[in-house]
Amino acid sequence: MNLIPRTTFSTDSIASGNRYEVFRDSISVLFDLELQEKKTEANFYAHLDAAMIGQTMLANTRSTGAIYKRSRKALSADGIDSIMVQLYLSGATDFDSPQIYSEVLQGDIIVYDLAKPVANNNTNFNNLSILFPRELIESYLPTVSRWHGQVLPRNRPLTKLLKQHMISLHKLGGELTIETSVCTQRTLLDLASSALQHSADILPKHAETLPTALLIEIKQFIRKNLHKFDLYPSTIASAFHLSRAQLYRVTEPLGGLSSHIREQRMRHALQLIQSAQHHHLSIAEIGYQCGFSCPNSFSRNFKKFYNFSPRDARSAPHLALKAANESGINGPDRSYESWVKSLSL
Repeated sequence: MNLIPRTTFSTDSIASGNRYEVFRDSISVLFDLELQEKKTEANFYAHLDAAMIGQTMLANTRSTGAIYKRSRKALSADGIDSIMVQLYLSGATDFDSPQIYSEVLQGDIIVYDLAKPVANNNTNFNNLSILFPRELIESYLPTVSRWHGQVLPRNRPLTKLLKQHMISLHKLGGELTIETSVCTQRTLLDLASSALQHSADILPKHAETLPTALLIEIKQFIRKNLHKFDLYPSTIASAFHLSRAQLYRVTEPLGGLSSHIREQRMRHALQLIQSAQHHHLSIAEIGYQCGFSCPNSFSRNFKKFYNFSPRDARSAPHLALKAANESGINGPDRSYESWVKSLSL
């Protein structure tokens, strides 16, 4: 039997003066990290262990209190497009997102749409997080993004079941096998989506209109056809037998269909550029795979979107690694970073 992939990041092996900077660089795959007032880098501590259960990631994080942010700038740059369900085993946080504020206490479960901005001001904490690829959990609950920032009512049976299941999975992590990961993932998806649906009454009345099944299909169609040069609103309308007016009405929640296609192309391009699996591809070849027939047009659009060039994006991880090596830091295992990125591929 083959055990599921697991990894552990800990600041224990890092000199106290470097712990904060190393973890800040590592966790930047998800959050921008800031120290709170009166906190010093010398006293900072962080520990993160993670496991991949099929296409889903389970992580346990313990850390000194700090501020964890996902800014609009980071959202456009990192391409992370996952849903996170988080259980606070100890500690607390103030969840602050546009038009949403939630106080999260020990024992609470909160939901994040990682494609939306947020700022968390944490006490010292210990939490469990499940990261779902958006496309995967949307196949169970198409409206999952509406739960962003919502704390599940802790007294409800399905919330209690989800909490205990997350704790059990973490305890059994060292025994779970790849052979059983598909069934384990399916159970987790069923329970998480059911717990959210069971708390639908907590959603604010002004929440966005429910995305239709057709909108989900259109988003999936776009993701699967980013490599096509002729991926335009007109071709999408034709594929779904819609008029242009009907298409724009259905896709109105995307905030503009052409801009959504462009954003998805750019996110996919960044993922390919920073992926070790695709490092053999030239910048031009990546552009072709993202629907750009002209390399210069791809580079120009990429730089306009991210404010740095495709070549800069490719070299950045190597520059960071070189800096770490030159500083003499024996870094901890950071495998979870590539796992987080893989959830949005």
